[in-house]
Formats: sequence, C-alpha cells, structure tokens
Amino acid sequence: MPCLNPGRYLGECLDSALPQLSEVDELVVQDGGSTDGSLEVLAALAARDRRVRLVSARDSGQSDALNRALRRARGDLVGFLNADDLLLPGALDAVRAAVGTRVPEVVVGGWRFVQADGTPIREFPARELRTNPLLLLGCYAFTGGLYVRRDLLADGFGTALHYVMDFDLMLRLAERVTDQVLVHHPVAALRYHRDSKSGALGRRFWFEGTAVRRARARGPVQVGVALAGAALHSVTVATAWLRASPGYRELRRLVTR
Repeated sequence: MPCLNPGRYLGECLDSALPQLSEVDELVVQDGGSTDGSLEVLAALAARDRRVRLVSARDSGQSDALNRALRRARGDLVGFLNADDLLLPGALDAVRAAVGTRVPEVVVGGWRFVQADGTPIREFPARELRTNPLLLLGCYAFTGGLYVRRDLLADGFGTALHYVMDFDLMLRLAERVTDQVLVHHPVAALRYHRDSKSGALGRRFWFEGTAVRRARARGPVQVGVALAGAALHSVTVATAWLRASPGYRELRRLVTR
C-alpha cells in the first residue's frame, strides 16, 4: 500500500482490508511522509498488529513507493491497494477459493468504480489481461483487484511513470504470462474523488498513457490499436465527471435496463 496524505479515506480503506487478512498475510505500507495524521494512525496500528508492516520515508513518487513496498513483501502472491480505495466484502476469500493451493502467475478480479462516499458508479467483470484490448481500452482491470506472483514483479514499476504505472505493468504482464485466474466476484473498489490523481489529473494520465501505448505497441496493427486507444482515452478524460454524475448513472440504467 503506497500512502501519502489519504486523509479521511484511510480509515475506511484499512477497515475494508484488515478483517480479511489471515494470520499469514501482511499489509506492507510505504508511507511517503504523511502530514495529515495518517502516519500516526498507521504507526499505532503497526504497533499492535504484526501483519501491518510500515515504513515511512520520502520517495520520488508512487512508483518508487510501490517498488519499496515490493522489496519488503514476503508473500508469494502480491496485491495492490491504494490508501483511498477499498477491498470489497468477501474479496480475499474469493481470491483464495479461486487460487486453491497453487500460486498462479496472475489473478484478476472484478471491481467497482465508486464515488467519494462509496456509492457505486459502475461494476466491471474480471477479464484476462490481453495486449490489444489493453492498448485500446486502457486499464479495464483495476490494480486493487489484481494479484501477481512475486517473482514476476522483480522489475518493479517504472519510476519515470507517475500516473499509469499500473497500465504499463498490465501490458508487460499480458506479454509474458500464460496462467491467469479470474475471480468472478467484485474484489476491490476504485474511489473517484476530486482529490484523487485520477479525478484531478486526467490530462496528465492521457499524456503518460499515450507514451506507454507507443512504447508497448509492436508492429503496425498494434500501433493502430494504440492510436485508437489514445483517442478513446481523450474522450473518457473529457467526460469523466459527467460519467460519474448521478444523472448519467440513472440515464445509463434506463438505457441498459
């Protein structure tokens, strides 16, 4: 868990995750020097719960924080949870049931897009990571519902990326993994609010996402798919707040009913 001043969302995030952890699970927190009281909350929690492993130190951004946490992770299967997002009820039990006794390369779970107060906006099913669909649609999976075998994360996240490091990871995984397990259960929720990076910095996501598409596209067909994906991404950025509004959700419900 990378953490930097998540404010009022941290408590709800922790409450969603900690009751689901088994005795052999761990929550590896990399705090970037929070000044909003979050560090004190985390330190108190780590002092009484050995499963919470906290380090606080200045970093060069979210990718760097994720890499530092990865270097400290001890589990065979690693998941990601931002400090303002949520694990949904029954998430880890559903992952355990789908995985069984083996450790697959990748586990992909369904996920929800929610408002700041947790009100659902839209739910997305679990889908295997595939290069062309990712180039076109972007992150149709959510890192909060993604679990990866630890040895596949040896290269970490690109520290030059500050917004779409998860997109880049999914494209890299799609190129190399053959063993993907789907969890047909909503595993995590991405919270959309004006203080979040996705809510406030959509244009920066577009520029960085377009660069990643260019770098990962192989051959003329994928280049064409990547260009179409960049155009589609520009539309989603321009309409993000409209699509998150209650009026749009009601219209979508009526149209798709």
